[in-house]
Amino acid sequence: MSRPVVLITGGAAGIGLAIARRMVTRGAVVWLWDQEEKPLAAAAAKFGDMARSFTVDIADGEAVNMAEAALATLPPTHLVNNAGVLGRNMALDAMDAVEIDRALSVNVKGTLLVTAAFLRARAAHTQAAIVNVASIAGFNGGAPGHAVYGATKGAILALTSAMARDLAPGVRVNALAPGIIDTDIQKDVFADRAALAAQASGVPLQRIGVPDEVAEAAEWLLFGAGYVTGETIRVGGGRK
Repeated sequence: MSRPVVLITGGAAGIGLAIARRMVTRGAVVWLWDQEEKPLAAAAAKFGDMARSFTVDIADGEAVNMAEAALATLPPTHLVNNAGVLGRNMALDAMDAVEIDRALSVNVKGTLLVTAAFLRARAAHTQAAIVNVASIAGFNGGAPGHAVYGATKGAILALTSAMARDLAPGVRVNALAPGIIDTDIQKDVFADRAALAAQASGVPLQRIGVPDEVAEAAEWLLFGAGYVTGETIRVGGGRK
């Protein structure tokens, strides 16, 4: 079996970087895509020859096409659609059209553009799989003021079902729905670390999650879940 090559969007930090670490540990090469150039370079440097990187805004179709061309040097076999934005807190009677477009463009359009690029560029693999990183916000609507984010993550759940149907049997497609995970994105939701820690009381397991726990689930969906497709796994400590 050929060595897997895993394309990970939003791979410079947080959940994406944790997934990359887990992939490299199991012997896979990783393609890291992110729009933050310096963090991306630093992340890729940690993995040496086991990583390739490309700076790309996945909401920009031309940028994705350029990144796709680079994949020809090392075609990917697996994909993790992890990149996403939370967006600004907005009340339902104070919606900003620019902010709505930004969240939809990155979280939904970007996922579609990257998936299309992956499918055109990919190398065949007996365990070919895609994992989409959604959120429990796709089920419960998200934190107050973040209805747009919840809507985009709900769209990812629907896309996962559609992609699994359309790409079977050659490519399995599943989603992860993380709960409150200790990443930089939480800085835009909670005022400080104390406010973040206080959220543990609403989680059945009485703590917030860490990126490595999402990465563990991603690895199983990519390589260990041979008869699982079209499913979404919550990684939220029991929080719905």
